[in-house]
Amino acid sequence: MSAAAPAVGVVVVNYNGGDRVLRVLDALQRQRHPLAEIIVVDNRSTDGSVDHIGARFARVRVLALDDNVGLSAARNIGLGALGTPLALLVDHDIYVEDRCIGLMVAAFVAQRPTVVCPRIRLVPERDIVQAEGASPHFIGTFALRHGFADIRSLSTVAGEVDGCTGACMLMDREAVIAAGGFEELFFFYNEDLEFSLRLRALGHRFWCDPAAEVFHERSVGTPGLSFRGYEKYPQRRAYMTMRNRLVTMLIHYRLRTLLLLLPVLIPYELASFVAIARKGHAAAWFQAWGWLLSHSLVVVTRRRRMQRLRRVDDRALLAGGPLPLAPGFVTGRIEAWFVQTLSCAMNNYWAFARRWVG
Repeated sequence: MSAAAPAVGVVVVNYNGGDRVLRVLDALQRQRHPLAEIIVVDNRSTDGSVDHIGARFARVRVLALDDNVGLSAARNIGLGALGTPLALLVDHDIYVEDRCIGLMVAAFVAQRPTVVCPRIRLVPERDIVQAEGASPHFIGTFALRHGFADIRSLSTVAGEVDGCTGACMLMDREAVIAAGGFEELFFFYNEDLEFSLRLRALGHRFWCDPAAEVFHERSVGTPGLSFRGYEKYPQRRAYMTMRNRLVTMLIHYRLRTLLLLLPVLIPYELASFVAIARKGHAAAWFQAWGWLLSHSLVVVTRRRRMQRLRRVDDRALLAGGPLPLAPGFVTGRIEAWFVQTLSCAMNNYWAFARRWVG
């Protein structure tokens, strides 16, 4: 490793990863780029993951937590436990190609962003790209860059991006810790959106190198949380995505932005309620708003701090485009027509109002 390339440590957050987390660690050990240390933060798995990792990977340090603290808190624990300048965060179902980390480190050395992300391809499809970075959509959700596109239609040109998903990212460890790490109010979902918005607002940069590739195995997911487009939409996922979307906007959007976007935020919220009620989860919508009201002081405190520290305006952080929805969430021709019409109307309003956004 050259003197110009900082040492890399890896944090894998695991919760009942089973054979998947073992394959993740196998892939990391095949890397051409040397890794100074690998830490697995285990969120109190019940499938024997800790024992299996310990028996098979002598060089991997396992931090077995007494409770399932959630994705954000587990990542922060891992970041704090590492002793390397660069940290690679990897989920327990992300398989890193053997050249990937070397390419990401080279991009970091050449471009000096705070975060470098790879191209994420899906398994078993392999020819479908899940994301090459992402953008915070003005409606308060994450829009995947080149999401679910055929790989044959994409180039491998690297460049700056607005943010990235939390599945795999290489980061300047000390800079991220100084910026607050991951928001621990978020147990799961949208923690990467909040992370990206916060770092960008503080002046940090994100870079994507599509030549660096990882594969996301999405066939199993996390029971009760994951949605693959064909099963029943989980109520817990509905609650977390709706709640965390509201929290993210209230912490990060300037007051003028919130007021200007009310003509689209209110219809979107009503449409969200109708959509989730049709899936049998109306209670999740009320639960999300109930949590927000009961924790308003916590949200206000975080908002005041963020608004005091931020350096970049909302208009430079937020993007437009089609409403970001999970594949398979919309079913039926009438529902698809309604979403397309709503998306078009909202984007027209965004094009009009963006010049005045704070």
